[in-house]
Amino acid sequence: MSSTGTLTWLDRIGSRCVERTRASAPGTPAAHVSSVTTATSASVTKAAAHDEARVAALDAGRALAIVGVILVHLALFMPALPAWLQAVSDMGQYGVQLFFVISAVTIMLTLEEETKRFGDDRSLIARRFYVKRFFRIAPLYYVAIAVYSLGNHLAGRFDTQVTAAHGVSDVVANLVFIHAWVPSAVNTVVPGGWSIGVEMCFYLFAPLIFIATRTRRGLWHTSLALLVTSAVVLTAGACADDVCTVENNSFLYYWPPTQLPCFVIGFVLARYGKRLLLRDGVKLSMFGIACTLAACAVLLALLYATGSGLGLAHWLAPTVAACAAAALLLLLAQLPRRYPGARIVAAFGQNSYGLYIWSFVVILVVRVALKTPLDALDHRVPVLGFAIAAVFACCASYVAARISATRIERPCAQWARQVLLPRVARVERIERVSSETPD
Repeated sequence: MSSTGTLTWLDRIGSRCVERTRASAPGTPAAHVSSVTTATSASVTKAAAHDEARVAALDAGRALAIVGVILVHLALFMPALPAWLQAVSDMGQYGVQLFFVISAVTIMLTLEEETKRFGDDRSLIARRFYVKRFFRIAPLYYVAIAVYSLGNHLAGRFDTQVTAAHGVSDVVANLVFIHAWVPSAVNTVVPGGWSIGVEMCFYLFAPLIFIATRTRRGLWHTSLALLVTSAVVLTAGACADDVCTVENNSFLYYWPPTQLPCFVIGFVLARYGKRLLLRDGVKLSMFGIACTLAACAVLLALLYATGSGLGLAHWLAPTVAACAAAALLLLLAQLPRRYPGARIVAAFGQNSYGLYIWSFVVILVVRVALKTPLDALDHRVPVLGFAIAAVFACCASYVAARISATRIERPCAQWARQVLLPRVARVERIERVSSETPD
């Protein structure tokens, strides 16, 4: 079967999985519903354009991702957990891959909005993108570097360390966001900082990837090229010695080539699942929900086997996790707009970056608390002890995230929007005029 025939067959299956809602434009033919799997919708809600495409399903995904990350790191210091709870907590590490998929979807939606606003001025769009991304990520990350470095200095007086041993060069690598490529710096300066390095690496190429994937053929050709590149580079790295393997939570696991498929899956989801995620006139039918649930269950079982459970193929686990994340996001998009706990979920999702950064500090506090009566509770009633510690870690991390959002993230992002972006536009106009002026 040709590639065109395969895509047509997939389109027909996709059309069975979605149905129109009241948000559909009146008089829209039923065939238009299948365009969710064939073309980018022309209408994007204002909510998607505001504050980097705030979408309820994506915020819910971020909330689940950060809770998973907190649970897996918390469980490291509570060895008395029953096997089933330990297994569930271990799966929380793949919340990072859920973050990667969400990031790719968000970036594709954001660049699409920028294209609608500025047309084909690719240089301006790319400059605006880099400025906004840098001031979204860098300020808080730099503060985290300072805080964890200070923590290490203070802990040194008690012959202990907050983070793994590292040098000045490792700090510099983190400051310029190349630490995902440096074994000694990848996860030693800021706990969990490896994922920030991977994100920034993706951001570097995101505008180019967006341009290359504007057409349907371009999307699949680019995706295939990136997946092949990932496989070749990862194989070369893993087989540099005689072992030829990737261990969980090792440098090769954190390596951008290992995580690259997560972003590929994300921008494929952004193209084909956009209207479902935005609730733009379509939703999953009962058949679609059943298929997505089944796919999610199978993928989670496969993830357990390849990753944290049986450990059969840690090199493949991030890709499997990303596929499961895509299915999960489509299911989250089917939630009603209001449901019990919706405000809490949205709040966690909207502050997930700060939660991620500060959760490690909070977990260190929990480690100290485990030397108190909570330690006895952990051994006598481990599930209750874990629940108490988890609630405390989530709540305390959220408070810290809200403070940093108010004092660091929002002021820096606002300054970039009000001061730097207008300058970027002016420089672009000057360069355009200069290039059009004859010598």
